[in-house]
Amino acid sequence: MSKISEFTENTTQYAKDIEAEAKRITWPSRPEAVKSTLAVVVISAVFAGFLGIVDFTFSYVVRFILG
Repeated sequence: MSKISEFTENTTQYAKDIEAEAKRITWPSRPEAVKSTLAVVVISAVFAGFLGIVDFTFSYVVRFILG
């Protein structure tokens, strides 16, 4: 029986801790969110382009070597 009450106490404390942490969340403003999203999209596009060029070059070199 003590394990059940201990589990209940731990679960209750965990829920209270989650609620306390959730109250501390600060959400970015809309302009900040837009800027961050654009930065992620641009960086992803640049990285994808870089990987595409590397892949194309590597494929070309392998095809050249293998004939």
